[in-house]
Amino acid sequence: MTTSVVNCAVVALDGCYGSSLHGLVDVFVVANAHLKKELGHKHKLFQWQFFTSGQQTIETSNGLPMTHTLAEKSVQHFDVIYIPGFWYQSAMHFNHKLNSLSPLYQWLIKQHAQGAIICANCTATFLLAQTGLLNNKASTTVWWIEHLFKQRYPTIDLKMRELIVEQNNLISASAATSHFQLGLHLITKFVPKTIIQQVAKTMLIDTRKTNMSMELMLNLVTEHDDPMVQQAQNWINKNLANPFSITTLASELAVSERTLTRHFKDALAISPIKFVQLQRINTAKYLLETSDLSLDAIIDNIGYKDKSTFSTLFNAQTGIPPMSYRRQFRQR
Repeated sequence: MTTSVVNCAVVALDGCYGSSLHGLVDVFVVANAHLKKELGHKHKLFQWQFFTSGQQTIETSNGLPMTHTLAEKSVQHFDVIYIPGFWYQSAMHFNHKLNSLSPLYQWLIKQHAQGAIICANCTATFLLAQTGLLNNKASTTVWWIEHLFKQRYPTIDLKMRELIVEQNNLISASAATSHFQLGLHLITKFVPKTIIQQVAKTMLIDTRKTNMSMELMLNLVTEHDDPMVQQAQNWINKNLANPFSITTLASELAVSERTLTRHFKDALAISPIKFVQLQRINTAKYLLETSDLSLDAIIDNIGYKDKSTFSTLFNAQTGIPPMSYRRQFRQR
């Protein structure tokens, strides 16, 4: 256990999730309380400062305004830096934000070189990747834009089934609510196991949760503001078991295929065809894990008639054949 103060920086971007922003810090609050109660600490082991980046005044996703010093202007060295996930409006908006934060990336690189632990969850894992520090290393990210992460950062070894991945003082956590598990993971570096247990019990954090549930992966991203794409996603989910063409989908929405494709690429960075494929593969993964259905029955349930085509797509997406996937990940 460390006896010195652990200085933490929390870096908020415009549109960051309020729960992710404050949830991890609340783990520090509870840890400090238990350190005082159980071990008689007179000072707070975990201390933190809030910063913004890109612009000094930001608004969280739930409308809370914040004005703080820009992180990239701070000359203080921190032991831990945390960047919470932020709202995904569309692929175009998201890529623009990633490409506009060069001063923050340089600051993070410098802090890491000085020994800081840098962590991010949900969409903020892209910021960690954007620094280049994760090149040729392992990471996880938010599952519903895995395709975009692979597209932008092909040298990073994605561990999509892992909730938290750490390598070389770089910690990535997946979906937005992973901030609680991330907080526990962080404080294990500084406090005894008994304190970890007390914090977990106090906050009802499930310490057994170490990987992603397939149930969470059944519906790809709906966190965008394009009503046409949302309508298309709803129609696809209702008709997933039936073979259909993108022409049929466009006709149902009373738009052209070209217009539909443009909206999907702006909102999700993938084509409608790719979205349908990913949705069907994710459903197949879930059924392979949780049901006793035969492979033929699963294929029929997700709208494929050609076993060879399905197996080729499944292998390309997961890296292993369907039945090998079942043997490896079957829930018992």
